[in-house]
Amino acid sequence: MTRIDRVSPTSRLPLLLRILITGLAGATAADIGRTIYQWLTGFPAVNWSVTGRWFLMVLKGQPYVPDIGAAPALPNELIAGHAAYYTISVIFAGAYLLLLKAMKREPSLWSGLLFGWVTMVFPFLMQMPLMGMGVLASATATPWLIIGRTLVHHSSFGLGLALGAMVTRSK
Repeated sequence: MTRIDRVSPTSRLPLLLRILITGLAGATAADIGRTIYQWLTGFPAVNWSVTGRWFLMVLKGQPYVPDIGAAPALPNELIAGHAAYYTISVIFAGAYLLLLKAMKREPSLWSGLLFGWVTMVFPFLMQMPLMGMGVLASATATPWLIIGRTLVHHSSFGLGLALGAMVTRSK
């Protein structure tokens, strides 16, 4: 058997490439989960322009916005929303992979799902309140639908992280 026969295609992926692939797998799974939730409930899709507006305002030093929906639109906010979403997905993927490595664990669907649930702390306790939506979207007209969408999104994200990590893990 030659050396080439013994090396799988993913056995030598650099860590940064593993993180990128895992993050994109998580984001893609989250997009699928949210789309299914939208189809089942009729609840509107995430407005990435509003998300981008908030991230741009944070970068300008204004993290708290009493009513993000009433804030004036900013140039390139849709692009900023997508860029923030994928950047955060990759950052969370890095945290997931490094946590697995520190714990000397292999990725699993369970660990990915659990990690996805833990990441809900960010929107529920930080992002939504700072956007004027309240903790757990309590200041919105449809908090339970937003909570449901977030739960589906982050559960799907975690499962996607796990699958991405499984596919790219060293053999």
